[in-house]
This record gives sequence, C-alpha cells and structure tokens, in this order.
Amino acid sequence: MNTWKQGLRACGAAGLLVSGAVGAQSGLDADSLKLYGGLYAIDCSQPQSPRVRVERNAISVEQGDRRLTAQSVQAAHSYFGQSPPPGYLVALLAQVQGRHEMLFVVQADARGQFLNVDGDKAVLANLGPALSKARYRRCDAAANQRAAAQVREEQQAQAAARAPVKPGTATSPSELIRDAQFKAAYQRVLGPLSSQPWLARMDGPATELKAETVAGTRYTLAAFCKPHDCYDNSALLLYDAPQAKVYGFVHMAGRNTVVGSPPGPVMAELNRLWRRELRQGK
Repeated sequence: MNTWKQGLRACGAAGLLVSGAVGAQSGLDADSLKLYGGLYAIDCSQPQSPRVRVERNAISVEQGDRRLTAQSVQAAHSYFGQSPPPGYLVALLAQVQGRHEMLFVVQADARGQFLNVDGDKAVLANLGPALSKARYRRCDAAANQRAAAQVREEQQAQAAARAPVKPGTATSPSELIRDAQFKAAYQRVLGPLSSQPWLARMDGPATELKAETVAGTRYTLAAFCKPHDCYDNSALLLYDAPQAKVYGFVHMAGRNTVVGSPPGPVMAELNRLWRRELRQGK
C-alpha cells in the first residue's frame, strides 16, 4: 500500500492552516486554471523528476508511481493580506481525505512561475523534506515568459517609484519625500516621529500638493494619512522650499503634535488647515 496513504490514515484530525479570504465554491475557475494550472516539476527536463500537477478539482504531488492528491481546490488571492512573499501570485488551498490541509503558493521570478508546497504536519511528514521543501518550476515556457515579463515590469515600476524627484516637480506627498532637499529638512524636524513608517515614507492616502500662502509666505501644502487608519493618524505639512523649512501638524492616536517650531502666524494656521484638508473643515 502507498506509504503516504498509510501515514495519513494513521493520523488523527489535524489543525487547519487556512487563513485569509477563500471562495465558497471548490474548484478553480477557468481563468485561474489557465494562469496557474498545469505541470510543475523540480526539473522539467527530467520525466522522472518529482512534480506537482494542478488541475481544476485536484492538485497532486507525484514522484515516480507514487501520488498524493488533494481535492476541494480553492484559490485565495489575498491569503497573505498586506504582506505577501516576493512575486506572490496566488495561494491554492486543498484537502487530503477531506481533513488534511495543503497549501500551494504560486510565485514568479525572473525565470517564470514556481510553487512551494506546505500543509499540516501529517501531510508534510508523509511527503518528506525532499518533496515538501522543494521548489517546483512550471513546465510551460510561454507561461513562464509572461510571468517573467510581468516581474520585470513590476521591478521597473518599483524602481521608478523610488527614483529621486527634482526639486519643484513633485505632485504628491509620496513624490515629495523623494525630493532630497525636502527630505533632509523634513527628517530634521520629524525627530523621534521618524520611527513611524507612515510618517517617514509619506506613502499613505493623500491629496495632491497645493500652494498655500500663510502670513505672506508661499508654502507647498502636503496632507496625508496612515494606510487603513486615516481618521486616527494623519499629518499636514507646510514646506518653504526657498528656505528649506518644514512645519507640520501630526495627529496620531488621539494626540496632536506640532513639528518644526513654526512662527506664531503659522502655528495658528496649522490646525485649521489640517481640519480643512483631513476633516472636511470640521
């Protein structure tokens, strides 16, 4: 008898590994099957190489004439929430004998698509480390070319998003922070608050930069907030580019903090401007 099946039958009920959003219906839809289905192998050039076969209703891990099959396949695109692994495409969830969970994480890199296998202890014990810790490459040249091209495009976009911005050309807070002159002035006044990623990166929800004149001085106004927590964590900045000065009003966890030691007229305006931009004037 297949040793994998013997081991699985001997094991008691295992704890579930599933987390994240999962569809109610079993089986991959046509688009998911096209994008992620087919044959994956440790070495696609070797017919006897250990492999993973992704089908609509089942995913099998195979080696020679041995096979471990998981059914009730579901695609979970948001399995890792806001912290997916590099090149993450989808997590395919399935069950062995209706009670042992398996997870197949499909990713992409410069060579194309690949997947890794995970699951509960009973499954991993029966697969053994050679199969459970392996990286299985997709055996589809055209799919790999498309995936690699997408990875390159994303890397280029990420590089562009990190590239320096010339002074005076930024249109949003996330661009302004890449203006070296502004960044230096901002970091000086931010002090200990720089430990807050949303403040340091200025990459959360924001309005476009705008000109604002306060007490006769023309400033660039930047208003932004913390991703997914905008109401309780937000900031408004006034940037005097010619003088390389930044004044700010930070609302964080119910407390208000003014940064940059603004002069009296600016101090009086910061709270009003913050309410106008981030509280609809209330």
